[in-house]
Amino acid sequence: MKAAGDLGNLPDVPPIDSAYPPVIESIARRISAAEDALDEVRCNPDHPQNWISCELATLQIRMICELLLLGSTLAHLKEGGKELDDRKWRPKEAFGQLDRINAHPLQVPVEVLRTDQGGPQISPISKPLPFEAISKVYGICGDLLHVPTARQVLKASLPVYDVEQLQKWLAGLKRVIVSHALMLPERKKVLLSIWSGLPDETPKCFLLNAMGESTLDLNQYPDFDLLP
Repeated sequence: MKAAGDLGNLPDVPPIDSAYPPVIESIARRISAAEDALDEVRCNPDHPQNWISCELATLQIRMICELLLLGSTLAHLKEGGKELDDRKWRPKEAFGQLDRINAHPLQVPVEVLRTDQGGPQISPISKPLPFEAISKVYGICGDLLHVPTARQVLKASLPVYDVEQLQKWLAGLKRVIVSHALMLPERKKVLLSIWSGLPDETPKCFLLNAMGESTLDLNQYPDFDLLP
């Protein structure tokens, strides 16, 4: 999949002025906040209030799951020109309507290379972020954050924070946000987002014209490994 424009700062393609970039910026801030919280736990593993940092990180991961679906919905509404119910926010509901209009409605991790002609070529690193993984992570985080049931308390079967698992989820989600493409085949557009991963830098988003079809045969690529 090739895209028109120049690599690096993409001077011929100004950053997109749309509803999508603020969503990605919010995700980036939440990733950085969750990283800081888990770093505190790792540096002081016996601190009696580590549960606060774990709870903060878990909340950010759960919200990131929601924001990924929100971003895709906004992109398909505005840049893709699709008619969608803009009141749906729960991940399953949001994905349900996106899945009906696009074979790959979620973000695809990519690397951006320079072609011999000097323009960017977007190459997938893996298959798209799978909704099944988002849904599972979202549910587990909800179990950790919500007040337990009386049965769970009486049976002493309360969920426990797994710091290593939280770090793996966060690293996987960050891998998506650092460099991803969102394909909008209905208008032959590709929405590209790039972030350095640094907390003091803001992600940049570009809407590119696809040179050919803005969709891919992703069967040859490995699965995205958010879950073990």
